[in-house]
Amino acid sequence: MDGTALVRELFTPDEYDAVRSHADQLGLSVTEYVRRSAAERALERLHLTEAIEAQALRLGKPPIPRVERARGADGPSSAPALDRFLDALAHPGETG
Repeated sequence: MDGTALVRELFTPDEYDAVRSHADQLGLSVTEYVRRSAAERALERLHLTEAIEAQALRLGKPPIPRVERARGADGPSSAPALDRFLDALAHPGETG
């Protein structure tokens, strides 16, 4: 399965069209756009977590524990497509 097939499988047709449009505007392939978006989002989450933990330590509070979203039988029901994509990367053996 090539990268585009995986993206088409994970996104709804409307979501895929939106992703393709954004990728075209930036002159990127769909898979490269998704890869860069996922990497950027992961870095944002890491920096946010580090900032929260540093603030908690300065205030003498224990850091907030990391919590994963609840996954139902069909996966996260209200997650946006990128969350579903990241979940599929994080848990490749699971099927929805």
